[in-house]
Amino acid sequence: MCGKLSDFWGEGQLSGPRVAFVACNRNAGRFRGDPSFIHRCENLAHGLDALGIGTELMHLTSLPLRPRHEVAVLHRPRHSLRLRVATSLLRRAGVRLVADVDDLVFDEGLAGFSPGVMNGLLTLKETRDQFSANRRALERFELITVSTEPLAEHVRRCFPSAQVVIVPNGVPRQWRSLPRRSAPPDAPVITYLPGTRSHDRDFAVYAEGVAAFLAKYLDARLEVTGPLKFTLPARPGQVVHCEKVPFERYHERVWGGWANLAPLEATPFTRCKSALKVLEAGWWGVPTVCSPIPDAQRFDGAGALFAHDAEGCYMRLESMMDAARYRGLTEGLPARVLAVADVDREAARLLGLVERIAADLEKPRVLHRSP
Repeated sequence: MCGKLSDFWGEGQLSGPRVAFVACNRNAGRFRGDPSFIHRCENLAHGLDALGIGTELMHLTSLPLRPRHEVAVLHRPRHSLRLRVATSLLRRAGVRLVADVDDLVFDEGLAGFSPGVMNGLLTLKETRDQFSANRRALERFELITVSTEPLAEHVRRCFPSAQVVIVPNGVPRQWRSLPRRSAPPDAPVITYLPGTRSHDRDFAVYAEGVAAFLAKYLDARLEVTGPLKFTLPARPGQVVHCEKVPFERYHERVWGGWANLAPLEATPFTRCKSALKVLEAGWWGVPTVCSPIPDAQRFDGAGALFAHDAEGCYMRLESMMDAARYRGLTEGLPARVLAVADVDREAARLLGLVERIAADLEKPRVLHRSP
């Protein structure tokens, strides 16, 4: 945890954004809709804004030729001529560079564990080439932020000269102003929101347990939102498959849930993942049956119900049919989630990181409050 913000905010009143969050994905026109960018950059930007630090969200293709920021956080950088030119310009202008990565996508030796490969969406060679480009990009940074401790371990091993700081994901700040649902559904509605096309094998971890639960409780329903190839024995109407929704409507799909699912096949890749599905559902008062990845452990007692396999999933769902137990799991759940996933606290951590960088430079600079 960093020290007092007043220790390094300074007394000046400089106008304009001080921190730039820069997307490096290929589709420059759609970077604001990327859930990863929303969690890792936009959410932190809201937290920094609330602390008085001006921010700006942009794509790598929109970086000005004359940099005007003090810090630039590059999200998921990928090696390219544009990246090389941009980082060189920023360094010459005295901008502090930070790379942010939230998945294990830079170690070619582990490319075979990528969900894209394991689900047959990408070839091993394609994935190795992608991982190689990501590794070469990260080699250009002395400072790397990550979302989880296991991911930090891999980054430290692959980039031993870099400073690595864990900045966990937090509750989206804009969700705090949205209305809450009045009550859980009358029937047990199980939600699963895969988000991307690479979760077929993950869902298979719990599939038999979900099927057994639906077979026992005829009023139960499974609602899948997003791309997923699966078959599940169930009565008509018990399984509903909806198209993926944009992130700003994500909470609408969680609201109607009684319990959420977040299964993950056990691999080096999934071990590094953030427990976003637990965080997101928990904020809306919905507990999540999830695989016991390390980041999910912080939500023990705050919405995470661990299950290794289909049998464990069934047992967790069955246990929640006890009304008193379910009430104990859900009452006050949003507050418990916020206690372990507060973006304001993580924004302050990022500021502390910048201060430590400044202390190491020959000509220290400080972030200033925006007027």
